[in-house]
Amino acid sequence: MAKAGQEGAAVRALQAILPGGLRAGEVGALVSPAGIGKSQLLIYTALERLLAGDLVLHVAVRESVLAVRDAYDSTLSSMYGENGEARAAAMHGVERRRMIHSTGGGVVDEARLRSLLKTLGDVVEFHPRLVVIDGQAPDASALPALRELALAHKLALWFAWTPETDEEPVGNVVLSLSYRAGELWLNSVRGPAHEPVRVPRGSLASAEPLGTNDDEATGAAVLYSGGAGGTEEAFGAAAERHGVREVNFTFTGHVQARTRGAHPLTERELAEGDVSLAYVSRRLRRSYSGSAMIRRVLQSLWHQVRSAQVVLVVGTIQEDGTVTGGTGWSVELARMWNKRLWVYDQEKEGWYRWSHDEWVPEVPLLGSESFCGTGTRHLSEKGRAAIDDLFVRSFGA
Repeated sequence: MAKAGQEGAAVRALQAILPGGLRAGEVGALVSPAGIGKSQLLIYTALERLLAGDLVLHVAVRESVLAVRDAYDSTLSSMYGENGEARAAAMHGVERRRMIHSTGGGVVDEARLRSLLKTLGDVVEFHPRLVVIDGQAPDASALPALRELALAHKLALWFAWTPETDEEPVGNVVLSLSYRAGELWLNSVRGPAHEPVRVPRGSLASAEPLGTNDDEATGAAVLYSGGAGGTEEAFGAAAERHGVREVNFTFTGHVQARTRGAHPLTERELAEGDVSLAYVSRRLRRSYSGSAMIRRVLQSLWHQVRSAQVVLVVGTIQEDGTVTGGTGWSVELARMWNKRLWVYDQEKEGWYRWSHDEWVPEVPLLGSESFCGTGTRHLSEKGRAAIDDLFVRSFGA
């Protein structure tokens, strides 16, 4: 049986504002800053419909089909835990009732969506009751045509994107996710009038980072890390030199080289980041043992990445795009959650940013956002210098 925790709490928050969800013929917009968790909330919403037997079409504007499928699989792994038989049955049912389409950055207008729905209906008799378009805003002038199309096909249509500062969200129902004072809130901007609903901690990728206090100054940079020797120790030392606050997650049996800002994770908090080791092994294309220590390291990395807006990793990028070592999991989490992500490749001796589906050379610059700093224990001198240069470049000498 699936857990009733994380995904259930997130969906209940949405349903508090929209009982029963979007109706056929409605066009919904879910907006938020990058990395808050809007994509994850729509995956939870889609899974609720899929597990109830409905057909769902997921259209990804930026992500690849494989990346979206992995995000669904990761969510299901978290929902079902170690109940492998139930998880496998759920995954099989989801695969049968879901279609994923990637536009590779192309815009989805009313004509393109109409053509896609017609092709799916004519060729494979696939008639979705819910369509999710992640990564794009609808054209305001096309809203009546989109509603007419949705009503004709008896489906609900969700859009999710990060709007520009002065951009007016489009949709007959508009919800926003906002993070303030250590809490994540879901707000009704247009549609049903409702007070903001708090989304419980752990429900989405970046809700209520641990180790922060409401009375601390907001808007100041925070380093989330683990305090282990090597890369994490170097990030922490640089943070201390530049007056940047640290939150270093730890757990029983974990040896920290840095204890400044130590945050011991409880068993409940560790369980929030639980994931199937088989899934991690498949995602990273390498074998991981079932030891309790490995599992707890992965759970700790989950908290580091979840809490941050920017993820910085030192390691080696492999030909398949993954990153070596256990901290390669932090890279995969950042990609699944659409975090801003850079890797310093110690072999190529340069910074690389993840851009949709490829690594591109680019030097990072930090501001007031929270960031995760992690990576290999075998830090080279040039890797250490790259971390030091990053802090000087971002926060001054």
